[in-house]
Amino acid sequence: MFARTAFWGIVFLFACSITAEAQTRRKTVIPGQRAVVVDERLSALRTQPDVKAPLDQRLRRGRVVGILGARKSKDGEQFLRVSVTRNTRGWVLAEAVVKTGNAADAERLLNLIEDTDDDFVKARLAKLCADEFRSTTMAPRCLLKLGETAERAADRLTRDAKRRVGNEEPSAGLSKRDYFLNFVGLDRYNRIGVVFDFDATAERIVYDGEAFREIAKRYPKSAEAQTTREKLTK
Repeated sequence: MFARTAFWGIVFLFACSITAEAQTRRKTVIPGQRAVVVDERLSALRTQPDVKAPLDQRLRRGRVVGILGARKSKDGEQFLRVSVTRNTRGWVLAEAVVKTGNAADAERLLNLIEDTDDDFVKARLAKLCADEFRSTTMAPRCLLKLGETAERAADRLTRDAKRRVGNEEPSAGLSKRDYFLNFVGLDRYNRIGVVFDFDATAERIVYDGEAFREIAKRYPKSAEAQTTREKLTK
């Protein structure tokens, strides 16, 4: 009797967990045409389509929104009415976001990547471009830019990590690789899916090359594939 009760109790809890998970998925659905915030300089969510209208919140880079409509302000700026959650709406400048799969927006995003000096921001934008425009010719270009930016960032990360790690010998059971790959400077890259490794011979942080491998796998006939093959061979 106890075993049967326990069994049905487990079944009930399992059913509840599935229901809760389904409800969570439904809650994440955002009304409108999918778009992604790429320019935080312009991403103020306002109550009206006017740059002087009250600010509701600042949308972070990578935030997914749903486009519900568009309107020009009295001064001529193009605004989009967007949903941030199922219950939150507002107006944001059109230049702050890109629409998934839109070729013109992909080109605009690539230009923004080129104009950005900060390696992390450049990598973040390149990752967004590759993810949101997989079916366009921009994807391999953005992946190549992502890989090259990560390679360059690895040099700076190595210098910073060496200052933190120093020349001390690792604790028992650990290696320098453990210390370098736990360097705090890698955290934000890790959160966006850009992963680094450690070259023990040169004692330096190196990019793991995932963007290059993705080009070779997904876009083998692209112009970027030849450059990618050379990098992977090295």
